[in-house]
Amino acid sequence: MSPQPADSAAALAKAEPRRSLFLRLGWLVCLLSGASMALAFPPYDFGNWVWAGLLPFLSVLWLGERGFRRGFFHGWLYGMGWYCVSFWWIHNVGYVFRIPQPIFLAIAFFPLMSVYALLVGLWGGIANTLLRPRLEEGPATESLSYPQKKEVWAAWAHRDLLSTLRAALGGGALWVCIEWMRASGTLGFSWNSLGMGLYNGLSMVQWAEYVGTAALSFLPACTAIILWGAFRRTWKHFHGVGKGCPPWDFYGMAIILFGLFLGGLALSKAYSPTHMMQRESVLQLPVMGVQINIDQRERIEGGPMQPGLYGEYLRTTRNAFEDIQKNTIRRAMKNPEVGIIQQLPVWVVWPESAMGTPLQRNITTGQLLSDGILESSLFSPNGLPLVREQIQQLGGQSFVLFSGVDEYLWEPFPEDSARARYRGMSNSMAFIPAGAESISTVSKQHLMPFGEYIPYAENFQWISDIYAEMTGTQIDEGIRPGTGDMPIPTPVPGTNETVGVIPAICYEDTVGPLLTKFVRKGPQVIINISNDAWFRNSACGVQQARNAAFRCIELRRPMVRAANMGLTCAIAPNGALIHALCKADGSPHMAGYSYAVLPVDKEAGYTLFALLGNWAVGVCGVLALGTSIPGWRRKP
Repeated sequence: MSPQPADSAAALAKAEPRRSLFLRLGWLVCLLSGASMALAFPPYDFGNWVWAGLLPFLSVLWLGERGFRRGFFHGWLYGMGWYCVSFWWIHNVGYVFRIPQPIFLAIAFFPLMSVYALLVGLWGGIANTLLRPRLEEGPATESLSYPQKKEVWAAWAHRDLLSTLRAALGGGALWVCIEWMRASGTLGFSWNSLGMGLYNGLSMVQWAEYVGTAALSFLPACTAIILWGAFRRTWKHFHGVGKGCPPWDFYGMAIILFGLFLGGLALSKAYSPTHMMQRESVLQLPVMGVQINIDQRERIEGGPMQPGLYGEYLRTTRNAFEDIQKNTIRRAMKNPEVGIIQQLPVWVVWPESAMGTPLQRNITTGQLLSDGILESSLFSPNGLPLVREQIQQLGGQSFVLFSGVDEYLWEPFPEDSARARYRGMSNSMAFIPAGAESISTVSKQHLMPFGEYIPYAENFQWISDIYAEMTGTQIDEGIRPGTGDMPIPTPVPGTNETVGVIPAICYEDTVGPLLTKFVRKGPQVIINISNDAWFRNSACGVQQARNAAFRCIELRRPMVRAANMGLTCAIAPNGALIHALCKADGSPHMAGYSYAVLPVDKEAGYTLFALLGNWAVGVCGVLALGTSIPGWRRKP
């Protein structure tokens, strides 16, 4: 390669300070560009930004020196900016427990965000070493003829394209792996992955049925890298030859995305409520979720036992039934020539811990304890809640009630059955069918680390001792996780149909592998009960409902959600909101109800994700490993 002319070297030296200034401020660019990525998710919801949000980060990463530590540092900064803005609502927990905000941020929020950002830092470190494109400088062709220039630059563009394509495939696959890692393990938190930023429009996200939500992150990550490489290649080719080179990698990616978009539109239409209701195999299931919108501090200061809450849910439910009946009559009066069938809710869902008084259960027999052992104002000795009689006063309508309830677990002494020892509690969902002679419950399985249990406390005695000293109870007397994988067969009043319920308590509707194990052939509905009042009037409820919509797409089952404070809504199998309880400005924080008719496919089968789970994550792991091999051989 011939030496550069003096004028070219001078021009390069003149441009160097501008480039160095950009790199010196790279830490700030990464922090701000990471914060901007949060705009792709609720409450901002600028979903299209997910395609370009990585570009400033990639510029800092690859226009500077190669090295793992440098890439890790800038990746960590990008993750901190992203997660601190996107999950800022977590700081409300400090308010609930009256912890000064600076202290809570210092001891809880920022350390937690730092841990999650380590995974983005890992991506940055690998992307800046093993997956870093070759990034060759343009050849010196000033002394060559124009045909020779074109030939030399065409060869350079071809090498650069292959190098960028390798980085794009490996970088996109690696991003899928780190998103999966963030959603798994002790600190599993799957919210707001890159793939979830594709929700607006509902077309691209329909492929979660096949590959899962985590694998959707491949598309924006891979596209951003291809876009960055194509722009750099075209710009350099223009300066070297006088005209840009065709960005074939970008064209190819655009064609693939367009094909996925068209296919996603067809899938979205096939699983839309309007289209499904036209099929004979689809059961129309009227459901209702109830919300009273009580701040968690008010609940805590009101005491752990609040039977008054139950009364508020009864009043709200009664008013909702009357309101639905009135609305049906109004529609009939406006359209007298159109027959309108009144469809009152046959399933009513109350939120997590809606019943202020807990259940008392014998863990030896599994039966509810009678008043002979413990006093209980809501439950009679045979296990039937007295609330059933009050529910029947809601106009005589027959329906199934789903409600969150705390279960206190007791173990009777063998020598004295009238006395029992406390053995912990469970966060449960109660099923109360109309006219039932018994009540059944299912308990939360995926407990929240540090909120509902202490990780590894059972394996280390010193952790158990600290837990006992702080809480006054032993490890086995805390919140106990539930077990099982059988859906709950639930009758549909007024019909001979039985629908399987997939239970999801609290943030379990964001845990795909957990709900997958409940999937069976036939009609099924996901029921979620939540209480986002810990995070007050924040974006938490909307973000959780967005996560829940991806469970509906992955499993192709509808869902009804009830939140004490959050977003109470009904979701179709294509992830669209059928109805949501919102104010006129779109805010979900209000008391009331959400009523919808769910399309339940009586012939529903298994999706590919339900059968194989996160198989695409394994494929991405192999792809990331394979594309990183050339990076091992390259010298720094």
